[in-house]
Amino acid sequence: MKRAFVLGGGGSLGALQVGALRVLLERDIRPDFVVGCSVGALNALGVATEFSSEQLERTAVLWRQVTQQVVYPGSRLNIFWRVATGKDSLHDNRRFYQWLRDSCSSPALTFGALHGARLYVTATHLRTGRLHVFGDDPNDRVLDALMASTALTPLHPPWEINGERYVDGATVTPLPIRVALERGATEIFALQLGDSPNAASSAPVHGVVGHISAAVDTMLRLQAEHDLHLATTTRNTTVHCLHLYAPFRLDGTDFSKGDELIEAGYAQALEQMQMCRGQAMRRL
Repeated sequence: MKRAFVLGGGGSLGALQVGALRVLLERDIRPDFVVGCSVGALNALGVATEFSSEQLERTAVLWRQVTQQVVYPGSRLNIFWRVATGKDSLHDNRRFYQWLRDSCSSPALTFGALHGARLYVTATHLRTGRLHVFGDDPNDRVLDALMASTALTPLHPPWEINGERYVDGATVTPLPIRVALERGATEIFALQLGDSPNAASSAPVHGVVGHISAAVDTMLRLQAEHDLHLATTTRNTTVHCLHLYAPFRLDGTDFSKGDELIEAGYAQALEQMQMCRGQAMRRL
């Protein structure tokens, strides 16, 4: 058996995965390799560094400390100035890079230097629109991969590596199960971030922003469903999909609820694992 964790993207919901990972650790469910997308890539790095209660607590501290001004700095006036002057994004990413460098990874750290589970991080190659996987080459730099995977358009600018530009991995798929399948996984634990399963899908949508948001959400959901379908139709592969969501309204740029989200992720994963009873969960 070759076991993989797939940690999907989901903006400020990333702390939910820390709680869910605690549930897996308590059951001594450990991965041979881990795939991280967007914000899930930050949590995946922690797992690949050392899958232990101590390391999960260090990851939890990051979610308690990070703020909106670290990830998405600047006032409304500054955002307007960036738009008016033709910048590539609404926010500068230099502060976020500094935070990742100080708290997660040095610029020199390569994927080959990690000694835990093997790590893969997804991003979208901007020129071709194709999914790019960092980590196949052990010389890939982890910090570059994190910056590329989290470069959410239009909030952050594309990240350039060796003359090529990359954006958020969730642009292609927010739950890159296909990456785990292509690397031989026979058991997959997918930690999906999204809306509550009880959310009213028939709620009316108003305004240009609302319709754009609804269209993007639909596109991402269908992409995740496609990857899940690939897994469920692959022979000799078991998929456990844990659906994690904020139990309260949360803006996508609000990082102030780290503790509450960690607790919610733990409770939701615990409930779903108990319902699983050793059988594959294929739920989106």
